[in-house]
Amino acid sequence: MKNRKSIFAFFAICAAMIFASCSNLTDANVSSSSENKNTLNIEVTNYDEVVTQASKNANRANRTIIPDSFDSDGVDFYLYGTNTSGGTFGPEKVTFTGNTDAAGGNDSKTVGKINIPANSSVWEFTLVAVAPQGATAPTEATLKDDAVLIGYSSMDMLNGDTAKFTLSPDGLTKEATIAMKLYTDSWTLPTGFTAKAGIYLLTTGADAGADAAPTEKDVAFTAASTDEANAVEYKIDSFTPGTYLFKITFEKTGLPKKFYWSDVLIVLPGKEITNAVGIPNIIGKEPAAPTEFKAGYVENSEDKFSGWYTTAFEWERGSKNENNFEIEVLEFNDADSVTPPADADAGWTTALTAGKSETYDNKFSSATNREDGSLLSGNTKAQLRLELGKRYFARIRAVNDAGESDWTLVDLATAPAEPTGTKAFGNTINRYRLKYFMNGGTYYANEAAAEAGTNGSTADIVSYHCEDSATGTEIIKADATPIIKKNTYTWTYWSKDATSETASRYNEPGTDPEKYKGYKNLELYAMFSTDASVAIFDKNNLEIQADWITVDTGTITGKTAEIDVTTETEVTWTFTPGEVKDAEGKKIENFAYDKLNFTVTSGGTTFEAKSADNVVTGTATEFTMSLSNLAAGVYQVMFTALYGTTTVSYPITTTITR
Repeated sequence: MKNRKSIFAFFAICAAMIFASCSNLTDANVSSSSENKNTLNIEVTNYDEVVTQASKNANRANRTIIPDSFDSDGVDFYLYGTNTSGGTFGPEKVTFTGNTDAAGGNDSKTVGKINIPANSSVWEFTLVAVAPQGATAPTEATLKDDAVLIGYSSMDMLNGDTAKFTLSPDGLTKEATIAMKLYTDSWTLPTGFTAKAGIYLLTTGADAGADAAPTEKDVAFTAASTDEANAVEYKIDSFTPGTYLFKITFEKTGLPKKFYWSDVLIVLPGKEITNAVGIPNIIGKEPAAPTEFKAGYVENSEDKFSGWYTTAFEWERGSKNENNFEIEVLEFNDADSVTPPADADAGWTTALTAGKSETYDNKFSSATNREDGSLLSGNTKAQLRLELGKRYFARIRAVNDAGESDWTLVDLATAPAEPTGTKAFGNTINRYRLKYFMNGGTYYANEAAAEAGTNGSTADIVSYHCEDSATGTEIIKADATPIIKKNTYTWTYWSKDATSETASRYNEPGTDPEKYKGYKNLELYAMFSTDASVAIFDKNNLEIQADWITVDTGTITGKTAEIDVTTETEVTWTFTPGEVKDAEGKKIENFAYDKLNFTVTSGGTTFEAKSADNVVTGTATEFTMSLSNLAAGVYQVMFTALYGTTTVSYPITTTITR
C-alpha cells in the first residue's frame, strides 16, 4: 500500500504521557489531603497497543484503518467510582510519568497510583480520557460527554490493590465522520466482479448502521483506481463511536463464492477517519493460519453456572481475508492419563481415538455455552464455558469460501492477557472442584479453637484446581490443623461417598491422605471416631427402634398407638435412644443424634412441632403433646432424627379417644 496514513497520533500523545520516550513506567502518585485512604494502582491492560500505535511504521501489518489524531496538546485522564456503601470518589485527575530502560523499551504495566477512601472495600471505577479540561473541575456528566476513550473496572480492596482497565470508545455517543479513500493496491478487479464496503458489528456481523441507513455501499473500483491518487471515496457524515469491522466484499454474478478483506475500525468520538486504504488481491485465496493461539481459565468463574467454568481463547489473525474462524475442542475420554496432540493434523487425528470433539464456527454466538466474543472475521477473542472435572485440548483455523487454513494447536503455557484474571492451565484444559463436606462436623482453624468450641464453621469447603498429575493437590490432613469435630467425635479420615466401605475411603483411618493427582471433581466427607472406634454409619445403623419410644398415657404397638383420655390436658412422649453400632459392629459410646424433631399432624395441619439438639444414647428426651386442641380422631406422630447428612424417621399412627 502506498503513502497510507498509518499513525494513530492520539495514541502517540497518550504514549508521551504514559511512557516517556516509549519508556518503562514508574509509579505516579496523586496527592490527597485525606489521611483515611487506600492506595490504588491503576493499570491499562492494552498499553502494548497504545505503544505500538505510537510508532509510525510498527502497526501497518496489524491495523491500517485508524482515526485522525487529537490536538497536539493531548488528553487528560480522570478516575471516578462508587462503592457498595453508597459512597463516591472523584472525578480526580491521574498523572503519569515514566522513564526508559537500557533498550529504550518498557516492561511495566503499572501506569499510576491514586488514593481512594478506605471506608469500603468494593468499588466500581471508571477511567476516562478527555481533551484537556483546564482549570475547570469536571463532573461525571461532562466527562462522559467529552470522553474520547473510556474503561471500567471492579475492585475489591480486600483482595487486591490494582484496578485494571481496557480503554476503548465503545459506549460513547459524540458522532464521528468517516471519509476514507479505497483503492485496489496495484491490481485490477477481474471482469465480472463487483465490490461492496460496509461497517459491521464485530460480534454478530450485522450492519452497524441504522435499518433505514445501512453502511454497506457499492464501491466502483475501476482499472484506474489502483493507487491512492485515484481512490474511490467511502463516506459517512455521522457515525457512532466504537470498535467495528470494516469489510470489503468481492462477488461475481453466478458465482456462489464471495471473498472478503476486512480490518478492525476504531471510531473515536468527534473525530474524522480519512485513511486511504489499499486493498490487496484476496480473490480466490485461502486465509493464512491464525497464530499465538492461547487459552486460560477465568478466575472465580467456577460454578457461576453450576458445573461449569469459563475458558478464554485468544489468537492473532494470520491474514485479513477470513470469513470466520473455527475452534475445535477435544474432550478426552475417561482415562487415567492422556497425551495431548503432538501436532495439529496427524497428532490431532490420533488423539481423537481417545476422545470426542466439538467444533465452534460462525454460529458461535448461538452456542449454549458461549460466554463472550465471536469467531467472525476480525475477532481475536472468544470465551466458552467448559465442564468442571473434564480434560480438553483445542485448535483453531481460519475459513473462507476459497478454503481453510492449516490448524494451529493451542498453547497452554501462557494464558491470554485478557480478560483480567486469566490464568494458565497445565498439560490440558482442565478445572475441577474439590469439595469437603463437614458431614455434621464443625471446622476449626486450630486446636485451641476446637478445644474451646469457638469460632467454628459448619459450612462445606470448596476449592478449584487444575490437574497436576506430577505434584498433585494437597488434601486437608487429619491430626493437624485445621480440625473438624462432631460432638465428642474427632474427624479421622475422608470418605468419597459418606460410607465406611473400604473402597469408599480416600485414606485409611489414622493416615495422612495422599495428594490428589486426578482431574475429576472430588467430593470428600469427614468421618469421625473416638479413641480407636471408628464412628462411621450406614443409614441402617441410625434407624430409630420401636422400644426407644414410650408414652405416659395409652399404649404403643410397633408404629401404632392408642391414647384414651378423659380429663388429661397433655400427654408426654419420651425418646431414649439405645445402643448404636458402627459399620464394623462396634458399640459407639456416647453416640448422639445432632437433632431430634417431634411433630403431630392431621389432614395437613400441624398441631405440635418441637425439637431437641444433641440427643445422646441412654438419655431420655421428653416432648409434651397438648390435648386442648386435639379432638378425638387419628393423628400422625413423627420422630425424625438427624445425624450429619443422614435423616431417619419413625412414624406412629395415633388414635385419640375420649
